[in-house]
Amino acid sequence: IPTLHIKATSIPLAHHRATKAVFENGHSIRTQYDRKNKAGEFIDPPSKDASVLIEVENPFNQPRYPVISHCEIGKYITELAGFKDHLVLPYNELIEAIRTNKELTAHQWPYSYHQRLFTYPLPNGDTVDQIEAALQRLAENLCTRRAVATTAVPEIDCFLEEDIPCLREIWLRCTPLDQDETHFYLHMDTKWRSRDLFKAWPDNVLALTVLHGIFAKDLSRRTGKEVLVGRYSDYSSSLHLYGQDLNELDVEGYVNMSENDILDRAMTSAVASKDLIVPQI
Repeated sequence: IPTLHIKATSIPLAHHRATKAVFENGHSIRTQYDRKNKAGEFIDPPSKDASVLIEVENPFNQPRYPVISHCEIGKYITELAGFKDHLVLPYNELIEAIRTNKELTAHQWPYSYHQRLFTYPLPNGDTVDQIEAALQRLAENLCTRRAVATTAVPEIDCFLEEDIPCLREIWLRCTPLDQDETHFYLHMDTKWRSRDLFKAWPDNVLALTVLHGIFAKDLSRRTGKEVLVGRYSDYSSSLHLYGQDLNELDVEGYVNMSENDILDRAMTSAVASKDLIVPQI
């Protein structure tokens, strides 16, 4: 499986370049989701897969929103804002469900990203706000490398048959803009186990960078210094294009578009907020 490195000035360009790179250079490999016919023969071609580091120089460069018809703009933003935490079962109930091999319903979630980051579950019923701890570390020392939050809860995740968290870690780091250290950039790195490049990557990044902007403003308030949004980067151990999508979603047509066309089709924040995000929230 190749390791690829993508750099771009905006989210739409990063998505297009990453899709093109994985389409052309990714390793062909089967997945657990490939469909078969009654004879047990594969209907779908293998997926394209790579380990990929993607850097976005300024995630709020406009236009910010890639136009991909199957993206549910707003879905991940609401989840990361905590709108769906009420669906997450308490720690002890999850452990009991695992012990008794109880199947969860559609309204019983083992986790949400917001829950793991802001109310990380502990065995005694307490929770830890990892984001608050990370921002407080930065507020006390803007040079720290210890502002980190994890989504992993091994005693739960190791026993989930599906939906093990794809997002594994968020890491925050500040760098000064000037020698006087009165202005700073806040950079965000995220680590991912596995993700669908074509259908999920844009929404993942849009949602996380909403938090990125909120964190920068929060640090400005806490420190009295101007903290601006810096670069966003994410690393996926498996960033993939599903074989089914290669056949049915015209990934090749998207890959062959020019970058000018990609930017022409992309949406500004104003357009996306009015037409796509607010109604879902």
